[in-house]
Amino acid sequence: MLFTDWMGLSGLALVWLLFALRLPYAQRLDGKRRALLAGLGYVLVMFPVAGWSLTIWLRGMVGDLSITSMLLLSVAVYARLFKVTPPWDARERSALLGFLAVLALLLYPFALGLGSLDPYRSGYGGVALLLMLALLALWLMRRGLYLLPLVFALAATGWSFNVLESTNLWDYLIDAPLAIYALWVTIKVNLQYVLRRKRVQPDAQ
Repeated sequence: MLFTDWMGLSGLALVWLLFALRLPYAQRLDGKRRALLAGLGYVLVMFPVAGWSLTIWLRGMVGDLSITSMLLLSVAVYARLFKVTPPWDARERSALLGFLAVLALLLYPFALGLGSLDPYRSGYGGVALLLMLALLALWLMRRGLYLLPLVFALAATGWSFNVLESTNLWDYLIDAPLAIYALWVTIKVNLQYVLRRKRVQPDAQ
């Protein structure tokens, strides 16, 4: 198995592990047994039978996940294993999902043929995009946000070493399932905010 294939399949294995650890049975286990369950689960979903495994099946449906998705899934699995909270607050999470939602709107409609502009192609060049991400990361850190700069750094490093099959930097930052999730959460949060504002305004009057 090529390293890029192993990385892609391992990222998808995290999806199955998170699903398994969310089951009531897994939540009743102690830490060591949950870790054993996760280890056995990883082997089971990665092990091919007649050339197919659960991760290969999922890969055929959604493709490889981005480095961003792998980071979020890894932290979620770790949090479930050891029953701890993620190391970032709601502000960091909202900034990340908001950025990904905007990125999804900028990339995917044009990549699907909307207009002649195709921002997705800029991910093959790299240098200008890396500089832009570096400047954005510095600006975010000055505002006290560190999750997005971490995502930029991991994605750029992974892209530099070709750890995934794709050679496009955008594929290291975002993938289709993550884009859908980011859009859904961002729209939901903003809609809830608008509805709360509308409820508060009549009361204030």
